[in-house]
Amino acid sequence: MDIYGLIISTVIFGIFSVLTLFALINLSSIIALLILIGMPLIVVLVIPSVATSFLSQQHIILANGAVPINNYHILLLIWSTLIGIILYTEFLTWYMTKARRPRKDQNVSQMNDNIRSTLDQVIKQIRDSAGRIRNR
Repeated sequence: MDIYGLIISTVIFGIFSVLTLFALINLSSIIALLILIGMPLIVVLVIPSVATSFLSQQHIILANGAVPINNYHILLLIWSTLIGIILYTEFLTWYMTKARRPRKDQNVSQMNDNIRSTLDQVIKQIRDSAGRIRNR
């Protein structure tokens, strides 16, 4: 394990994560997703040999050499975490804006008055029919 490779990988992934989170907070979630997917894709298309050697660099070997942890494993971990954060903020934003919208149908007090008057009419009909039955 090369310590300089680990430090460089950590710095690159840190800058990538900070840039994506900066775009999420200050710009929009769409731009953050474009950075999240587009930046590694552009690097792989522009300089494929450097990108391939960077992503295939091993850091840890687990289970007696059966499971190597490469940079692309770390990239997938960062992708899944940041996509989860972006989707959570989108859902939370949607939910908060949905709760603030006023109702288009009727006012709540008007609905309560309508329900109350309907129940009063039903109770009056039940009392009238019960009184007729008693008087027979």
